[in-house]
Amino acid sequence: MATFIEKVQGTSVARELIYNQPLFYFLQLLMVLQFIAVGIHKRLWRQRKYGIVLLHVAFIVILAGALVTNMFGFEGIIHIREGETTSVLHQQEGIRKLPFSLRLDDFNLVRYPGSHSPSSFESFLTVFSDDGARIEHIYMNKVIYEQGYRLYQSSYDTDELGTILSVNHDNWGTGITYLGYLLLLVGILLSLLDSNSHVRWLVRQLKKTVPILLFCYFPMFLFAQENITGHLYESTIPVTQAEMWGRMQIQCSTGRVEPINTYTSKLLRKIYRNDNFKGLRPEQVILGFLINPEYWGNVPLIRQTNVELAEKLALPSDKYLKFFDLFDEEGQYIIAEAVDSAYSHPVAERSRIEKDLLKLDERVNILYSLQQGRMFALFPLPDDRNGKWYSPNDDLSLFSGKDSMFVSKIFYWYIDEAVRALDTQDWAQANEVLSMINVYQQRRSSVGLLTDKQVAWELFYNRADLFFLSAIGYMGVGLLLLLFSVWCLLKSKRWLRTVTVVLMVAIIALFLLHTFGIGVRWYISGRAPWANAYESMIYVAWATALAGLLFIRRSFMTLALAAFFAGIILFVANLNFMDPEITPLVPVLKSYWLMIHVAVITASYGFFGMSFFLGLLSLGFMAVGERSAILQIHIRELRFINEISLYIGLYLLTAGIFLGAVWANESWGRYWGWDPKETWALITMIVYAFVLHARFIPSLRSDYVFSIMSVFALSSVLMTYFGVNYYLSGLHSYGSGDVPPGLHIIFFVFSVILLLVFYIGYKQRKLGERTL
Repeated sequence: MATFIEKVQGTSVARELIYNQPLFYFLQLLMVLQFIAVGIHKRLWRQRKYGIVLLHVAFIVILAGALVTNMFGFEGIIHIREGETTSVLHQQEGIRKLPFSLRLDDFNLVRYPGSHSPSSFESFLTVFSDDGARIEHIYMNKVIYEQGYRLYQSSYDTDELGTILSVNHDNWGTGITYLGYLLLLVGILLSLLDSNSHVRWLVRQLKKTVPILLFCYFPMFLFAQENITGHLYESTIPVTQAEMWGRMQIQCSTGRVEPINTYTSKLLRKIYRNDNFKGLRPEQVILGFLINPEYWGNVPLIRQTNVELAEKLALPSDKYLKFFDLFDEEGQYIIAEAVDSAYSHPVAERSRIEKDLLKLDERVNILYSLQQGRMFALFPLPDDRNGKWYSPNDDLSLFSGKDSMFVSKIFYWYIDEAVRALDTQDWAQANEVLSMINVYQQRRSSVGLLTDKQVAWELFYNRADLFFLSAIGYMGVGLLLLLFSVWCLLKSKRWLRTVTVVLMVAIIALFLLHTFGIGVRWYISGRAPWANAYESMIYVAWATALAGLLFIRRSFMTLALAAFFAGIILFVANLNFMDPEITPLVPVLKSYWLMIHVAVITASYGFFGMSFFLGLLSLGFMAVGERSAILQIHIRELRFINEISLYIGLYLLTAGIFLGAVWANESWGRYWGWDPKETWALITMIVYAFVLHARFIPSLRSDYVFSIMSVFALSSVLMTYFGVNYYLSGLHSYGSGDVPPGLHIIFFVFSVILLLVFYIGYKQRKLGERTL
């Protein structure tokens, strides 16, 4: 409730109505008392279940630390202009005098080369205390400690002459809470190693069941590209020339220097919603538009699928529009007035038609800018400390002498030579001009260019489409393996063992291909590849496949479900609404905590997803009516695997949440702030904890109820992963206000699955259930 109140009414209202209410504190106290009561009642210590005891004591310590922080800790902000000295801390309750003073000597905003996006913002301070003066350098994720106070770089003035620092004073609360985190980690490890733990009991029970050893060979699908027409080919550069262009380097709007193949792929994806057009490479399409704009202006290339918008603006109702469809005979932009009207409305009040209109306007403007010689930043400004590159028709007044003449003329010289070469098929002169541009980049760029090896790997990554191949392979192999696994329940063949070995190698090969793709993306991006929505889905799919491989010796049916689900995740990631662009990190994410926290917490989603499909499969077996003894054995086996998967997922999620709390404390000066993402991660943890603890309630012990809960529990993951990002507000809500259409499909499919589960439940209402 609080997260939705915060979305509508703001953070302060949510805190006042929910988080700061005595009832909310009482519920937490009730949970602590329950921990203690259950531990005493179950005699956990006498049973030597030390890991379980320590795990629950850790939560009590964490909550105690939070209480101390709430009662005795305080925080505020310090605002200083360059050259000024202050010792005043601004708080919501008023102003507090600090036992030391700060002087801002200099503030520096570091941007990504050629971009307005901040890479880092940093303050150079002098700290005055009773011990004297000292120089300090503070920036995001770099903390200053002074007399029990912690200072963090928070924000800055728009004129870049002042800094805003967050200040936190909470020695005891933080210390107690961190002790709780340490106890939690030790408790998790002991729970996994303790021979008396429920997890180890599940593993022993699983060893007693009959493993399903079946796999299936699945040939890779081959997709034939659509043949290009003669006129289309004649109006653009040949493949060999496109390859030369693809290796050239360009600076994109975020400041990243990348191969033109990568850049043109992004542009074509934005315009056409695909990175190839009728068999043409993206370099051929974009450069074709520059070389022969008259022809390409009449090619249906701009995606527009809103029928109401087309009717309202009298546009063609086709799925793709021509560039010239958007201009009248006098060259006037026919949707200009509607675009101005849409921009005049606040973002939150824009209708779906207006949002689609602005997307259409953006696509048209990309092509128009390209025609005008902009958005093609090939030329670095010599000795520019910001590392900005320029397009041939930008304001080139900062260039001087021969550089100015070269930059203003060379690109159009190439266009003229390319037009001539299209007729003569002699590209020698055009290639010579292209090499001149390359030499200029090498000699004039003040930022490091990609090496030939880096360019080669990035081109390989762009063209190999490793994740799409993995998606098709996972789905195909997983589905067929599942079907044959069910068939194997009815009859067995000797040749199946040989097939099993071959197909086991096949799925491992797919996993290695998937892993290789992640490694290549890591190499070309220079960072851990799970910093945005697309990358996190790639990683969740990897964790899901890994979860299945962990049970490869026990149940190939589980492996089939994991592979199929990993394929679905990868397939969704490769849909048009997911942007695979390699983006620079915002300052707060430039931390080693990104690799640790995100990797751990995201990996848990893979195990929860596998649990979801295991629950569905179990329910499917139960729905057949009268069950045979062998079928009951497999239902029981799936139950054991499902529980183990949930334990692993829950431990990863719990560890990830509190690793994130440490990161938040190192970045923002607080380890918990009831941000919607934090809150929903905690809700997900509680939901899955309930699923695993429900066996202590007699009416909830059955295999059927457990399967139902493991299916329903995934809804909390979907809300945490997608809902917070696109429907709520907060520090983690990166896509708020711009919900991808494909997301509605995901929730619709999930709702249909839940209805099927309800139907199965109806059929099962009279069937007896075997319980633990």
